[in-house]
Amino acid sequence: MKNRYVFQTLGLLLVLAACGMQPPPNQTLELDGTFGSGGVAVAADAGAAGSGDAAYAIVVDADGILLAGHGCAAADPTCWISASNSWVAAAWRFTPEGASDPGFAASGVFQDADAAGGGQANIIFDALGRPGGFLLAGGGKNASGDLDAVLWALAEDGEPDPTTFASGRVVVSDLVSAGYHDFVHAVSKDAGGYWMAGGVGSSASDYTMAVWRLQADGTPDTNFDGDGVFNDPAHSMEYVSDLAILPGGAPLAVGEGYGARQPLVWKLRPEGGFDTTFAGGRVELPTPEGSGAALALALDGAKVLVAGCASIAGVPHLALWRLTRDGTPDPEFGSNGLRVLEGTSPANYHDGLVDLAVDEQGRYWLVGGVTSDAGDLDMAVWRLLPSGELDPHFCGGGPCTFDNAAGGYGDDWGTALVLTQNAVYVGGWSWDGTSRDAVVWKLGLVDTSR
Repeated sequence: MKNRYVFQTLGLLLVLAACGMQPPPNQTLELDGTFGSGGVAVAADAGAAGSGDAAYAIVVDADGILLAGHGCAAADPTCWISASNSWVAAAWRFTPEGASDPGFAASGVFQDADAAGGGQANIIFDALGRPGGFLLAGGGKNASGDLDAVLWALAEDGEPDPTTFASGRVVVSDLVSAGYHDFVHAVSKDAGGYWMAGGVGSSASDYTMAVWRLQADGTPDTNFDGDGVFNDPAHSMEYVSDLAILPGGAPLAVGEGYGARQPLVWKLRPEGGFDTTFAGGRVELPTPEGSGAALALALDGAKVLVAGCASIAGVPHLALWRLTRDGTPDPEFGSNGLRVLEGTSPANYHDGLVDLAVDEQGRYWLVGGVTSDAGDLDMAVWRLLPSGELDPHFCGGGPCTFDNAAGGYGDDWGTALVLTQNAVYVGGWSWDGTSRDAVVWKLGLVDTSR
């Protein structure tokens, strides 16, 4: 495969030369020194001073950048999943120049330490811009100790928007069964209301995948699967990581069977139930050794792109799959629809999320991280051609990597990606030497051909 690609590339260069055309320029990504501090904006602590923060979603608009994730009520420098009872749901707003926006909530940070009434495990996993503000999706524990799904509506100033939902948020619980955990990881919006996706279960060890449909006022839409939520009790230990709504209203979701570490894709009918024309409605993605996870989703015309991880020799590597719209692996992409990259994933799932995007030229961008020679994690951005090959004109054919974002000498990871006409924005987290911080990188494409 490698030699064939070299010959194809040489042949293309000869054709371009014969036609008087220039090959694509060689490009790299560099930090935008006009943004934040040297191209990086570091978020203030959400919760206790010196505690750990992480961002999982990013929104970029003309007025600035929004990061969303969690802070920590306890003085825990990392606040990993073992400290999840101390999580504080958080959203940070930055100006276009990368400064904290003082006009957003309290000193640029929205915080909710009691999203569902139990005062624990509050987190935001997804965010959307909307006219007049933002939508944030995640959840927290209720007074009984089980998780509830939460959808927040914020005004542009970062305050809860009671004109959308009473008290600025909707808590969704127990549509499947009383006392169940309701765990939301992704949100989408259309003209009729909202879609959310994640998992439901009687304990953290037996989630089943779930997709919710809410009306514009936040109440369950009973036209969807009879009660506003679809789940799949036939397959336990599964949940959804990302969601897209196809033209015509059909939900498409990706996630993981976390018992067997199986990456999965589901397609539902707009009214609920599996769309069996999509390879039965539930697709197990191929992996080199039968272990992996699907974490992010994008559409490329009639193609379905899925980013996540796949294990090789027991080590999780970043991976990209492409399916046709009937749910089968695309034989024209990578090896049987799969391209495994060199990036390795942290052991903690919540801190190893990835993201992807498709640019105007049909190239695929993926953000995550790689393990450096020093043994720590560096944030990494890849660009792939539609064939699944790494773009030889981008960062020398490998990822562009960035480290020490928060000024320390530890780990950096990108969880969210936005492409604009003039910049690449990455949201994620970085270790500053004493604690973990939520950060934004602003990157610019630089021509290195000359």
